[in-house]
Amino acid sequence: MTQRARIATSLFSIAAIVAIVALLVAGATGGGAAAAPPVACGAATDATYFSTAFAVALRISAGELGGTAVHRDRRTIEADRVLANAVATNDLATVRSEVLVLVYNHEHIVRLRVLRNGQLLDDYGGPLVLAPVTGSLRVGGAVVGTFVMSIQDDLGYQKLAERLIGAHTVMRYQGQTVMRDLAVAAAPLPAQGVTAVGGVPYLVGSFDIGRFPSGTLRVSILLHRPPAALARSSCAQVRADVLADIAERAYDEAESGQSFVGPPLTALARASSLTAALAAGDDAAASAIVKTMVAAGGFARLRVVAGGRVVADAGVSIPLLAPLTRPLVDAGGHVVGQAVFAVQNAHGYADLVHDLARVPVLVRAGARQLAGTFAGPATLPSSGPISYLGVHYQVASFAGVQFPGAHVRIYVLGPG
Repeated sequence: MTQRARIATSLFSIAAIVAIVALLVAGATGGGAAAAPPVACGAATDATYFSTAFAVALRISAGELGGTAVHRDRRTIEADRVLANAVATNDLATVRSEVLVLVYNHEHIVRLRVLRNGQLLDDYGGPLVLAPVTGSLRVGGAVVGTFVMSIQDDLGYQKLAERLIGAHTVMRYQGQTVMRDLAVAAAPLPAQGVTAVGGVPYLVGSFDIGRFPSGTLRVSILLHRPPAALARSSCAQVRADVLADIAERAYDEAESGQSFVGPPLTALARASSLTAALAAGDDAAASAIVKTMVAAGGFARLRVVAGGRVVADAGVSIPLLAPLTRPLVDAGGHVVGQAVFAVQNAHGYADLVHDLARVPVLVRAGARQLAGTFAGPATLPSSGPISYLGVHYQVASFAGVQFPGAHVRIYVLGPG
């Protein structure tokens, strides 16, 4: 499984576990109001902290079975007439070639198995695959075969859990460990509780997920216990802080995630014609090259600066987050300009975090809202309780950057 686009694809479509209701009253307006003084979370801190993060881990898993990407990929396979006709005529060579097309067509399919009357015709993809989804192949309305596909493997899920939640993952099948990123003992991990690894206590929770092509994997999520000082916060603030940390991790992906920044960085490294145009002072050529690079994909926006001025600027005009700056070096090793680019738009980011956290997310530059789940109150605290339109929230936030360099703040409104 690729990593953002995958993150962005798989994450954006995760099924809801916790519903947030009454966010808006049609046509109503209103501002924030202070809530009652908080009560310390105390002994409930560990459980609150872990359950909030664990719910996100479950949503990531659920998205691999019922998200938009899964439905799209299943429809793609079901609509493949070449594959269906090959299955109907038992043309195994064509079945194999079409399976390869489907696995490598950037639809994020990591494994695909094709059967006819229960007999295996072809099976291609990774060895350790999760969350199998089935479908039918038809010719003239008649079922001629079936398939089993998946868009998630064990390593892909482990990486998502690590990057977005900060969690360790252990996967076991029939009691045997098949994947782990922490040296846990062979003893079963609890469904919920605390376990020690190398003398270090971890909060742990476990759930079952389908194993390709059949069977069940036991997945355990392990997190370090939170700092003791967190117990002085209210439980609502603990929840909001956990969700804001996940939101910040998702933001960081747009700056460092290989699936986000890999393609544009590769394009810049290969842009010898652009650096040559900059070295020659040919602004028109540089501008045309930048437009071509943006049209080819990978950049939401790309700006090239040389000699203290903007030489070229192409891409979308909607608010973008997490811009990156890289030097442009010509064939002689001289820096001839700077590339400033972004790959994540503010609206897509807010949708992503909302899908993960199932709470409102607001992106603001000062008092101006760039994107968000709803309009929200005129002012927001960086942390703490607030009421808006009769609903109580607990706010946590962090600083971000809007393209090309303006400061923004991202607010997560957890349940109050």
